Amino acid sequence: MLLSVALMPPDHVLDDVEAMLARTPAPPGEFSWVGRSALMIPVFGLGNITRVEVSAIATYLSDELVDPEPAPRVRFAGAWALEEEGDPTVALPLVGEVDRVRALARNLQVLVADHGFFVDRRKFVPRLTLGSVTPTTSLPFLERLVGALAEHATPIWSVDSVALVRRRFDDDAETEIWEVVDTVSTTRDQG
Repeated sequence: MLLSVALMPPDHVLDDVEAMLARTPAPPGEFSWVGRSALMIPVFGLGNITRVEVSAIATYLSDELVDPEPAPRVRFAGAWALEEEGDPTVALPLVGEVDRVRALARNLQVLVADHGFFVDRRKFVPRLTLGSVTPTTSLPFLERLVGALAEHATPIWSVDSVALVRRRFDDDAETEIWEVVDTVSTTRDQG
């Protein structure tokens, strides 16, 4: 299976994002939304991995990834839209203890690579991609969307786990479908 490591916002945060987006509906064809299962922050890809290797990676990360400090606290706030040449995406930037989240992402790459797996070291980008503009996206819609994003902040959440995810290929799906194969805690049980 094609495996990636990602940060998955909790359901209550995704519910908040979807509720906010519902208040700014896109006219037909003006925006290509990502599906709920793709609302994650990719950290890196691992390529084609067997189920046995997935289990080994999850076990290894469970043993090595634990941070004695409380999990980084973050939220999504603001708007990121079409800010890099050739990038048609609109996203929510991650704010809060982002430096700690970046350190976690770097540590994940090192741990997995040290365990003998090839790591696709694409740059970790701390933002949640919501979708992409289309050739028919109007400026009024884009301005409304960016304005709504800029005025909104999600609830604060703790980055206390990482997910091993795989993309499912479904010919009938209108959007990418991702499923969580395993979840690994990054903190010691504080209870």
